[in-house]
Amino acid sequence: MLPPDAVDVSLCDEYSLAVHFSNGEERFFDLTPLLERKCYMRLKDSAFRAQVFVQNGCVTWPDDIDIDPQWLYEDSVTGPTGADACGRV
Repeated sequence: MLPPDAVDVSLCDEYSLAVHFSNGEERFFDLTPLLERKCYMRLKDSAFRAQVFVQNGCVTWPDDIDIDPQWLYEDSVTGPTGADACGRV
């Protein structure tokens, strides 16, 4: 079974994303573990990180930096844990 595509994304806090998926779920993804990987190091720059958008179901930034929908969905959290992490009630 294929994971749902991302349909909308926003920065939740400094290194967290709130992602809306095609199945109606909102999940929260922590970028912190990616920051030491060479291909994601530009995400340390807050101005660059703020340029996040969705393209073809992937969370994407300029210069072809993206996160695969399956990885994004499987490594994100939903519910109170994610909401608390993002400072939401």
